[in-house]
Amino acid sequence: MKPSEWLAIRVVAPPPAWDAVAAVLIDSGCAGVELRDQPYSVVAYLPQSEQERIPTIEAQLQRLPEYDLPPVHKFEVQSVNEQNWHTAWRRYFRSRRFGERIRVQPSWSRHQPTHDEILIQLDPGLAFGTGGHATTALCLELLEQYLQPGVRVADVGTGTGILAIAAAKLGAREVIAVDNDELAVKIAQGNIERNGVAERVRAQVGDGFHALEGTFDLIVCNIISEFLIASAPQVPPWLDTGGVYLISGTSGRNWRRGVRRAIESAGLTLEEVRKRRTWVAAAFRKL
Repeated sequence: MKPSEWLAIRVVAPPPAWDAVAAVLIDSGCAGVELRDQPYSVVAYLPQSEQERIPTIEAQLQRLPEYDLPPVHKFEVQSVNEQNWHTAWRRYFRSRRFGERIRVQPSWSRHQPTHDEILIQLDPGLAFGTGGHATTALCLELLEQYLQPGVRVADVGTGTGILAIAAAKLGAREVIAVDNDELAVKIAQGNIERNGVAERVRAQVGDGFHALEGTFDLIVCNIISEFLIASAPQVPPWLDTGGVYLISGTSGRNWRRGVRRAIESAGLTLEEVRKRRTWVAAAFRKL
């Protein structure tokens, strides 16, 4: 589908409402979600052919206060043309360093990494995850800390493939990158090839954990709280004993109210929690 055949939906709302906003957008057929901090907003893309869904989406979002969630401040829809499609995201994407060694930057950046940095080059297109948002940044930092060379890794909800690529460059022997969005997988595959890790990273379309085969030493999942809670019982069977489950994508409120409890109830042990502004990432282990 060409860029001109998409609609950009921008929902301005405070972070405690983001999980619910994202769930409404994804359930309505949008291709992923992008979280922005200035102003606090959720951006998603809907095929032009599905524009009749817009009134229903807006009506659902207006009902958030009924569920004790903050109201939406603004709801905007605009067509995405060829020019702003290829340039808009560049305003938000610059060369950045994460943790001790990981540097992420677009292919057009002129920044020269230092000899000790692990370089990841990305062109996100219509997939999400450049490291610019706190959820992805926290995942990169946790990967750097917990990933041991030679391990087998699964990246569930891969988006641009950034976490899968980072895992390979940190020494993983095999990485399975899964997303339920065919376009995201196509973009991730291009980024995987661009970074020279195609021999160890495989991107595939699939329904979350149901798409996996075998077991893993480490699984990383940067998705909204609703998914983290619903899928928690599915995680332990895919982890080897001693394996690590890294999660992000949840706000502090949802972490306290459901995500931590769901994952611990599934049998995993919390090892570490990291917070950045309203966002939470955590590492769990299968003992």
